[in-house]
Amino acid sequence: MYRYFGTMADMGIIAEGETLEEAFREAARALTNLMVDIDTVEKKIERKITVKSEDLYSLLYDFLTELLIIRDSEGIVFSDFQIKIYKEDDGYRLECIAYGEELDREKHTPKEDVKAITYHKMEIEEKDGKYTIKYIVDI
Repeated sequence: MYRYFGTMADMGIIAEGETLEEAFREAARALTNLMVDIDTVEKKIERKITVKSEDLYSLLYDFLTELLIIRDSEGIVFSDFQIKIYKEDDGYRLECIAYGEELDREKHTPKEDVKAITYHKMEIEEKDGKYTIKYIVDI
């Protein structure tokens, strides 16, 4: 599950999951749905994405930024994600299989032009066996 909240020139996203990986998945799905109609994105392309970062906040930032880089450089948007997160000695590693297709402006109905992920007010919280992620994107 994910939902949005507005800020001055940005958009906030709240993503929830039963596991940390599920919350990251919902955070990524929310990002895609902010940019295009996610229900129109088919699973025609499978892409492996690996990110290593020093902490969970950096891991989230780096993962979502990688999705924006792929969109901007290759014109691919993703609608689903299989994510595994590993704690390592020097931080965290995220391994993801992302499913999507090439961006088609007529088919995918573009919405917001997300320019960047921000650390501003970013939160990753575990409470009562549920994970909640909050982050803001620059649009």
